[in-house]
Amino acid sequence: MYYIEESQIPAYNKIRTYKIKKGDTLESVAAELGYEAQELRRYHNMYCDISDLIEADFNRHLEFLILSPPKSEDEEVKKKPQKVSLGENYKLPILPKQIDESYKVKYTYEVGEEIDVTEMKISVRWLATDKNKYHLFEINRAPDIYINGKIPDTLMDGLAAKTAEVLYPLKIVVDEFGKWIDLHNHAEIESRWGKIKIEILDYYEGKVVEKYIEHVESTLESSERLLSSLRSDYFLRAFFNGIHVGYTADYGFEKDLSFPLQKETESVFRVQHKMAPNLDDTGHIRIEQKGNYTDSGFGFLYGNAHLKVNYNAVYFLNSDTYSIEKMNLECNIENAQPVRTTIEIELLKIEKGTK
Repeated sequence: MYYIEESQIPAYNKIRTYKIKKGDTLESVAAELGYEAQELRRYHNMYCDISDLIEADFNRHLEFLILSPPKSEDEEVKKKPQKVSLGENYKLPILPKQIDESYKVKYTYEVGEEIDVTEMKISVRWLATDKNKYHLFEINRAPDIYINGKIPDTLMDGLAAKTAEVLYPLKIVVDEFGKWIDLHNHAEIESRWGKIKIEILDYYEGKVVEKYIEHVESTLESSERLLSSLRSDYFLRAFFNGIHVGYTADYGFEKDLSFPLQKETESVFRVQHKMAPNLDDTGHIRIEQKGNYTDSGFGFLYGNAHLKVNYNAVYFLNSDTYSIEKMNLECNIENAQPVRTTIEIELLKIEKGTK
């Protein structure tokens, strides 16, 4: 292990390295140096040339492994935790003008051993804020949706994916706490339906399709009906959850929260809302919501209100913009055949200039 000069390896400059010997493996070197193999790989791959990337193990041509700098005595001392910066009355600020991002979205629905996974990309962009602190956002969804890793190949899945195109771009109203409360562009959506309907009829036919179109047209008939239907949209409900509220001095409170486990039915959970007082190891604000089912808007849940249903959500926010970078929401129904619904949302890292 030694330092090498710029003249020896031009791309690396003066850095700390390990010279790889015959017979060395990533695991053996990690054990010799007292590192985790994963950490050795991660640091090396951050600074090496593309041709020198480590995958499962060292490439045959690789001569040097790039090591992280040795820690000073000061660095060995645990860093002082950085507190989350809040506004007046412990309110988590909302800075909507900072939001213009794209997200990878994944829904997983498990019943017993059967698993269905839906994946898509969704973008969120702030448009305006009025004097009452209501924010206007535009939601767009990429055209490709993957169900269990494939483009939809069944009639109903294909119809659902095609019909959903009429919604986007979708414009919604969000309150000062980051909670979605209304639909803004019903007339615009309704005007798009004619073109989408023609495309559906050009590709699909039959009684099932006719019934489906009738249902869509009934939903689009009024802003209220469309809003009611959209309240079951997992992304809108999870992302615009209303987390930008006032927390207590101990960074937590208990409050009822509703979530649509059934189509157009609100299930109510008694939830403990808790924010970590300090930024986590990655510099994010961590907010957790954890609770149990208490009731639904119609007094039932899947016809089995007596079952135990858990609600768990974790949000990771950028500490400068207070915007969501990653979140995971999960609902579990404990039954002889357990049911689990998971919503995962993660910021897509896009290089500047390519957005």
